[in-house]
Amino acid sequence: MVNASEEILSAFAKLYFFEELVHDSLQFTPTESCEKEVADLLLNLGDVIVAIQLKWRNDKSATDSEAKEIKWLGKKCKDAKSQVKESIGYIRSGTLPAFSNGRNQSISLNSDAKIIPLVIFMNKGIKKYDHVLRKHSEDGMDINCLSFEDFQKMCEALITPIEIVEYLEWRLQFYENNGPVDFMMYEAADGTVTFTKPKNNEALAYQFLAEEYGIQQSQELEMYIQAFRDFLHRLPEHTVVKSEEIADYEMVRFFAHFNRQEIKPFIERLHLAVDKAYNAEYGMIGSLRNVLRKYLVVFTSSKYGNGFPMEYLLEVAPNGDEVLRLLQLVIYWENDVEYRVDFHFCDFTRKERNFLGGKR
Repeated sequence: MVNASEEILSAFAKLYFFEELVHDSLQFTPTESCEKEVADLLLNLGDVIVAIQLKWRNDKSATDSEAKEIKWLGKKCKDAKSQVKESIGYIRSGTLPAFSNGRNQSISLNSDAKIIPLVIFMNKGIKKYDHVLRKHSEDGMDINCLSFEDFQKMCEALITPIEIVEYLEWRLQFYENNGPVDFMMYEAADGTVTFTKPKNNEALAYQFLAEEYGIQQSQELEMYIQAFRDFLHRLPEHTVVKSEEIADYEMVRFFAHFNRQEIKPFIERLHLAVDKAYNAEYGMIGSLRNVLRKYLVVFTSSKYGNGFPMEYLLEVAPNGDEVLRLLQLVIYWENDVEYRVDFHFCDFTRKERNFLGGKR
């Protein structure tokens, strides 16, 4: 039974992590056992899973005493830590059924994925809380803890799924190294100094961005991020044909790993290909490659939607045998006001070479 607080969390998560990546119905029944639940919510990026346990305070049970509410949170967090341990065990077992995502697609969880547990609580009576739940045994683990309001602030600051994942790991390390600090000063390589109160409205997220990109660059890249998010949100709704039932899920999962520095050239090349196709300048417009993640994205403008053979793209690409994921975007105009994007995707990390395609 899903309560109102879980519905609120799910709706917000689908906004920032996309519906394809969110699982909010995770009940299953093991053989000869009663019904279990993997977690309240999973954010599934394939190779990384954020397992969320949500604790909420019923308004009818809430008190005006912050001390009593903090005591309530302490008990709930203790329960959550036990549930997190169970969640990891369920996923690692490799015996779970496939679960429906926000698009009602049946998706299997990767039992070898990196699992990042997160405890979120809803209780407006609590203003100060422990941002990390410390382990109390050798086989335990430290776990990030966030109020729902701070979770919202974090997502609004970081925006992209992979940045949110990386921040949660960085946040845990930050508090392990520095303790529960109330005031922090950070000096960037260019001499820019940032002052933050890490625990105030999850301001620590901005320090993470300053360290990752620099303050000015992270702000300059935000306009590209919004265009990128709009592009991904529209992709499933505008899909006309799919070569596989979950082709759009594979696309969103791939793009969910893009950070700000990858998003900017992607959007620039996409817009350039759209303009070239409109002006009847056809051919290979540009490419985007990440040698660490071993992917290659090729942008092609076309008159009728014909792209280059995928095998040919690997042949002409330098060290094409090192490419594990190949994506070709073929852009063409259907009339003076509407253009299409065809996606041709090949994931060589699978046992078989499968080409996924879709029209948007």
